[in-house]
Amino acid sequence: MIKLFTVLLALQLPFAVIADNKDGEIITIGFGSGKAPFTLFDNQVIRAEGHEKHYGIEYSIVRQSLLLIHRNIKPKAIPPRELKKSIKKFRNIDAVSGVTRSSKDKLYYSKPILENSYIAVSKSSLGSKINSVSNLSSYRVSARTGSYATIRDGFAKLYHPKKGTHTNKYKEYDSNLIQHADFWEAGSEVVMITTEESFNHYRALLAGTRDTSVEVEIAEIFPTKIRLYVAFRNRKLKNEFNEALEDLKFEGVYSRVFQHYNQELSPDFRRPNEVEISGQLKEN
Repeated sequence: MIKLFTVLLALQLPFAVIADNKDGEIITIGFGSGKAPFTLFDNQVIRAEGHEKHYGIEYSIVRQSLLLIHRNIKPKAIPPRELKKSIKKFRNIDAVSGVTRSSKDKLYYSKPILENSYIAVSKSSLGSKINSVSNLSSYRVSARTGSYATIRDGFAKLYHPKKGTHTNKYKEYDSNLIQHADFWEAGSEVVMITTEESFNHYRALLAGTRDTSVEVEIAEIFPTKIRLYVAFRNRKLKNEFNEALEDLKFEGVYSRVFQHYNQELSPDFRRPNEVEISGQLKEN
């Protein structure tokens, strides 16, 4: 266990903010970009004073774990599909976060930092009766790029880009912002595959540019949770990280990170950057 006084210091704060250790080793970690609210490296939100370095749920969990073992973090935003390639190609990247485990590489995987649950969201006006993955085949469906490879429970059978049976009704997005904006377009009848955290985040973020007040139906049809890890080059650092991560969970800091980024519980620490959002929507 990490020294008790260090953990207690974290618990005194509303959301585990331990000051950077100026003498601590700097660890460069790649994070998947465009995964709000899990990573928030773009300019879509304006942060309140004191929250300038609050870059998302995933980032905060990793950062606080590293600070407990006296390491400082240098984040590097990387497209999610490029994370594994980047750590293999660039020696200056010490680890990558938000990846699935593999036994085929020479990386050292942490204990799970996130367990994501996916949901299917549709507007109530669509009148959908989705109670299983197979029901999706009756509708147009959207998801993030590469979702067919990570979402279990028969999703790939329908939407694998080469072998899927219903790819003609399926669209993938590189951008969460554009996916959610298209969902909220007037007249859209798409069923959107996302996480509850992302849905709530973008519903609030897009309220100024789309009508996000319409009623929706949320179908929890994916029983399998997707576990995400940090992949390290160094086994010793991975072991130290795991110990710190367990302390964050045991002492309640881990759960408070989620509360901090919950739009309903903490609505004031960030607000939509309307100029940036409108610009990104126009580009697409």
